[in-house]
Amino acid sequence: MGNTYRVIWVGDHKDVEHMIDIRNQVEEHLTEVNKSMSTWDRHSELSLINHSTQTNNIKLSPVLTKVVTEAIRLGELTKGTLDVTVDPLVQLWGFGANSQAPTKPSMDEIKQAMTKVGIGKITINGHQLTREHNEVRINLSAIAKGYAVDAIAEVLKKNDINNFLIDIGGEVKVSGTKRNQPWVVGIEKPAADAASPMVALELTDKAIATSGDYRNYFKQDGQHISHIIDPKTGQPTPHQVVSTTVIHDSCMTADGLATALMIMPIKDSLALAERMTLPVMIIENHSNELVIHESSAFKQYRP
Repeated sequence: MGNTYRVIWVGDHKDVEHMIDIRNQVEEHLTEVNKSMSTWDRHSELSLINHSTQTNNIKLSPVLTKVVTEAIRLGELTKGTLDVTVDPLVQLWGFGANSQAPTKPSMDEIKQAMTKVGIGKITINGHQLTREHNEVRINLSAIAKGYAVDAIAEVLKKNDINNFLIDIGGEVKVSGTKRNQPWVVGIEKPAADAASPMVALELTDKAIATSGDYRNYFKQDGQHISHIIDPKTGQPTPHQVVSTTVIHDSCMTADGLATALMIMPIKDSLALAERMTLPVMIIENHSNELVIHESSAFKQYRP
């Protein structure tokens, strides 16, 4: 999925052949995820669906079923803010697999793309997907990395490895401890050239996902244009949220919610976090000063 990954585990594992076998199992799972839901692989299961003319009774693999089902649930929870049908807009703004050089589209182009977007345009029944029409395309970039992290965690636990850290492109899951101490996970300063963490958290048996607008963006006419598109307006988020972090048991869920909270107004994001007792940290660039907003549940993870 275009990201680096690392897996660290702690324990008395001296059997080199067994460790190599575990590494191979991890890589097999990552390959499976990529072949299922990558929009960069033209032959992935998701790409083939997106470019087919079929709209009803589209059979999905168990892996893809699980991720799309959770994406729909989170889309409904966030009132359409997390919308995995946003792919036509992602492509239009120049951030997708099939895009040319990023550039600001016209309002007419945006309006046309938005006729293809809406979480209500897809439904799941068992392992079958229905699309409203064949121009509805799914992009799971907001949730697939998190799912992959969860899948690797299952591999490790099945091999009796219970003290580990998994990191795929900044989406992280930890289990157990690191030499009897909580794992320390850093949240980096939201800047393209950030070299050190802004906040350090102590975690055990939790997943953490961070979404930001400071890596994938372009500038046009002095405007910072982020890859995170608001599906309700068809445009990049206009407010000053530069980073959101969510802690959850599921990295897939944390990943999706972190993206949604980048788009929602801060007060709405914090209200949702309080209703769900969800640990959330939002970093806002307020007049070139970074301001941190935290939900009540987040504070317990600070050292």
